[in-house]
Amino acid sequence: MRLVTTSAARVLCTITLLLLAPPLLADGTLRDAVERAWLRQPAYQAGAARREEFAAKREAAQALFPEPPTLSVGNRNDRLNRNDGAREWEAEIALPLWLPGEQRRQGAIALAEREQYDSGLAAAKLKIAGEVRDAVWQARLADNELALARRKVAEAAALAADVERRVRAGDLARVDLNQAQAAERLARSILAEAEFKRFRAMQGLDLLTGLAALPGGEETLSPDAASIDDHPLLAPLQRAVATAQARLDQAAKNRRDNPELELGARRERSSFGDTYANSLQVRFRLPFATDARNQPRIAAANAELIEAQAALGLERTRLAAEIEGSRRELSQARELLVLSESRSALAADTQQLLAKAFALGELDLVARLRAENDRFEAELNFSRAKLEVARAVSRLNQARGVVP
Repeated sequence: MRLVTTSAARVLCTITLLLLAPPLLADGTLRDAVERAWLRQPAYQAGAARREEFAAKREAAQALFPEPPTLSVGNRNDRLNRNDGAREWEAEIALPLWLPGEQRRQGAIALAEREQYDSGLAAAKLKIAGEVRDAVWQARLADNELALARRKVAEAAALAADVERRVRAGDLARVDLNQAQAAERLARSILAEAEFKRFRAMQGLDLLTGLAALPGGEETLSPDAASIDDHPLLAPLQRAVATAQARLDQAAKNRRDNPELELGARRERSSFGDTYANSLQVRFRLPFATDARNQPRIAAANAELIEAQAALGLERTRLAAEIEGSRRELSQARELLVLSESRSALAADTQQLLAKAFALGELDLVARLRAENDRFEAELNFSRAKLEVARAVSRLNQARGVVP
């Protein structure tokens, strides 16, 4: 009698713990999770400083001079040798000048760099959205397995208790009790693995978003984009091509260093008795254009442009393949859902029939346990297939460049 009481207490304790286990409550939506993850990114936090940088570059392109003016001051006298009173003071300011069209081209480079940065931020946010989507679906799949594992433990414990009662009554052999209790232990080991898997999945989500619970809501399939050229991941590469083209234009047309206009004043005398004489001077410095200066710059800018164009073409091809692969993944997931639903219904019906036969003593425990395992596996596959369809929708949205 003590064995029966202990088994019943164990079953009651198991069911109570499973019922009282804290559920994985939803915390906001997927959009909220993405926004929270994005706020934690260094690229977002440095956004204000980057905007100041590009504003400073734009102001520099609109400045009066391409480089800061320089001031030179000098003195000459004869104190070291004769000391007859010869004195000369000289001051000169050098003003760098823009080359024809250089200021406009420099402004175009600053604008292209700003647009490349802005599009790069949008692409970075889309990539973060993909990471959040993956983390959320990993956690949902782990949570689904955990829920089924908990139910499996409760059912295995109830079966073990029933077998123990029938062994005490002399209806079943001791070996049947051993098998039932072994099945219960196996179910508990699967539950422990599922709990750890859920813990790791939620830990990853927490590190990425700061959320302690899964976001709620399901994604719906977005319509196809009008053109792949509008994809957020292509935008920074397109802007990179524009930036490289602007730099090549600057390198090809700025054939010399900036000229300088130098304005100077001189005050001098020959001896102590002479009065100071004042004079002004104007000087223009024009550097020569040479291949030694220009060809390396043009070649480097041209290589940058070729690399940017090649990267754009490769990314366009990759995105097209990824979108097509995501479409086929969704189609396959829907087909598997239909098959797994049918299998789950058949396994459940078989398990119910064999459970009745076992209760009437018409079936051995081995066949009953096999039916239980088949039904559990079928239900796990069915619930996972439903989640896989939803995840395939999410992946297709991600491939199309849709941010939640």
